[in-house]
Amino acid sequence: MTVIVAARKGAPSATTELPAANKDRIPFDEVLKRSTVLIISLPRTPETIDLISTPELQSMSPYAVVINIARGGIVNEEALVRAVQKGWIAGAATDVFVKEPVEGAQDSPLLGEKVKGLNITVTPHVAWFSQSTIANLSRILKDTVEAWCTGHEINVIV
Repeated sequence: MTVIVAARKGAPSATTELPAANKDRIPFDEVLKRSTVLIISLPRTPETIDLISTPELQSMSPYAVVINIARGGIVNEEALVRAVQKGWIAGAATDVFVKEPVEGAQDSPLLGEKVKGLNITVTPHVAWFSQSTIANLSRILKDTVEAWCTGHEINVIV
């Protein structure tokens, strides 16, 4: 597997125009065309809402799978369902929804009748929840409280 990291959508494509920290990033549109697995992992901001919608999904390989582990709204849910239905992409998985908590098909097209039989997997925003993650979270919490009690605060967010 080759891992590639996308530049921001609309960023300059010539590497001479990119800041030094972004020299290894691939233009956004090229990443969409080259990817067979596209993992969405970025914050939801006004600039990232509907970052992946119909035009982006149509440009992808029909063998591609889109996985959203970021936030709801970054991938347009209706466009994602349509893309899998029409064979623009092979499938999708998401752990997030535009409306959370999601309660049923009235809250997301990813839970509607149209997705039955499609290669779409959804989880209830708990994909991060594993034994090792809980163990790490517990250790960090313990270390943070102990450090605070001794006057050596860590993990301080200002």
